[in-house]
Amino acid sequence: MNTIEYTPLNELLQLQVELLQSTLNRVYNRVPSYRKAMDALKCTPEAVTSLADLARLPFTTREDLTANYPYGQFAVPLRDIIRLHTLSCGVSNPIVMGYTKQDVAHRQGLTCRFLSASGVTADDIVQICLDPGMAFLAQELKEAAEAMGALVIPPEPMAVQERLRILADFKTSTLITFSSYLQYLFAELAESGMHLANLSLKRVVLLDEHLDMDAREEMEREFAVDILCGHGILEAVGPVMAYECEKRNGLHLAMDHLIAEVVHPATGAVLPSGEKGELVITTLTTKANPLIRFRTGELTRILAEPCVCGRTTWRMEPVYERTDGLVQVRGLNISLDQVEAFVRHGLARLSRGQVSKAVPHVMAVRKERFLERLELWIAITDEFFAGSLPLLHDWLREMEMDFEDAFGLACRMRPVELCTLQPYLNQGLRVVYL
Repeated sequence: MNTIEYTPLNELLQLQVELLQSTLNRVYNRVPSYRKAMDALKCTPEAVTSLADLARLPFTTREDLTANYPYGQFAVPLRDIIRLHTLSCGVSNPIVMGYTKQDVAHRQGLTCRFLSASGVTADDIVQICLDPGMAFLAQELKEAAEAMGALVIPPEPMAVQERLRILADFKTSTLITFSSYLQYLFAELAESGMHLANLSLKRVVLLDEHLDMDAREEMEREFAVDILCGHGILEAVGPVMAYECEKRNGLHLAMDHLIAEVVHPATGAVLPSGEKGELVITTLTTKANPLIRFRTGELTRILAEPCVCGRTTWRMEPVYERTDGLVQVRGLNISLDQVEAFVRHGLARLSRGQVSKAVPHVMAVRKERFLERLELWIAITDEFFAGSLPLLHDWLREMEMDFEDAFGLACRMRPVELCTLQPYLNQGLRVVYL
């Protein structure tokens, strides 16, 4: 049992104030962009004496993080950084995340807490099935499970039948994946003729919560497993910042590592507990690149009343909507604005000229046997006729490889007539689900 989860709420809130004051002093003195933003609002660290004073502080956006590429967001000297990760945003600067030794330890401790709350123990055989674009999350999950003493099967590129064979032969007891891949895997399992008695699977841990409750309960009955969910923000404190307990009554927030607020998406005004709005996160234990009032773009509610499981931490509802231009596909967030820039840049390369106006396009998320697959429909323009057909074919293949490199997810490029896109464009749709 992790005792911090059962600490009296008033003590948790006081801990947050103390950690917040330490964080604010560090960013004000060491991160020029935060100092400038706080000075503009006439809010020094000394002016923040309670959690209510958070509303006086500036917001941080993903645009702020890319603007400070590569090291402008760091609050420690570079010599203290032992690990770097980047989150690709398409054709603009990536988001750079650095970790001190203490940051790595904090993230591992929180990930262990999440796995423990999900029922994982040292006796488990843990199989991780994630896309290549989630490699650094897979690494953190692997290291945490190993630290708990579990045997870990890390993700490797392989066909689904090979993963099912490993699931059975290696006697996997815990599977970590995303909801669409879980449904795909179980559909293949049902058709493979593999008997459930051959499986040792006890639980599935999902790194997203976009799974219909009825579908979850049906799979739990059919495959005799427990399915629990966690929720993370890649820019924040690790693979998971909130997680379900056995009561499945919302996702418990890691209040000793972060402060969660909900604000009005348009005005930024703080909303009372229980009202739906945009989730805003302030990190408390991150040393390398702390985040102050980071706008996640996720719509949710915070539930402040105690959970029947006995944990005192606040909970958040599952996230099903976003306020920003990000679309989640198989656990990866894709910026629609960056996709537009990617298309324009690619067509400029094809035509060897400038593309000054927006190119009509639509992202299509197609489910094939539950598994989400991405297509990018691009309206055929004059630029498509700048060269030969073989050249166009090569360009499409290059665009597919470039997309996977930029966004971490495979995507099929499909040139289509503008009339095919027009019904969606007329409705203001930039993403369609098929």
